[in-house]
Amino acid sequence: MIMRKQIVFLFLCIASSLLSVQSLAQEPNDSEGEIRYISDDLFTYLHAGPGRNFRILGTVVAGTRITLLQEDTEKNFVEIIDDKQRTGWVDAQFISASKSDRALVPGLKLQVEETEKAINQQRESNDLLNQQIADLTSQNTNLKKKLSDAEKENVKITQTLADYDQTAQMEWFTRGGIVAVISLLLGIILTYLPKKRRRNDNWM
Repeated sequence: MIMRKQIVFLFLCIASSLLSVQSLAQEPNDSEGEIRYISDDLFTYLHAGPGRNFRILGTVVAGTRITLLQEDTEKNFVEIIDDKQRTGWVDAQFISASKSDRALVPGLKLQVEETEKAINQQRESNDLLNQQIADLTSQNTNLKKKLSDAEKENVKITQTLADYDQTAQMEWFTRGGIVAVISLLLGIILTYLPKKRRRNDNWM
């Protein structure tokens, strides 16, 4: 009885192992082969074996990322795993080591959009800088005009002060001359005025 249970248990273990191996064979991951891409034809047929006479399992769209498992050089077919985790064979001429143009288009379109966005941002930044430069230039022109006006006003004030100083000097000189002339005339007049005689107190 114990021997029979051991045989049944061993049979179940073997069956489970076989099912696991089969499942792994049907859904291999990218680490089991090299990454390749379907070229730019619209699609290619996925066959059950290395040749067109094998049953068609479906189609693989151009640009699809696939995993290359092995290659039949005689029939020029390769075994792949497609994006739907289907394992099959396709014509080797439709396999490319680089991304197809169709696969690159979305990425390139995104790059173009990002570039255009960056250009627009740069253009807006340039417009803002140009406006700031124009404002600063206008302010600089106004300041230069104000400085020129202030310099002219300073020249006028300096000239006015110089004229005032000259006028003041002339006035002082004139007043001094008048005072000198008056003093001279008074001196002359006083010189010619008759002197009073002293009274002789003894005459009394």
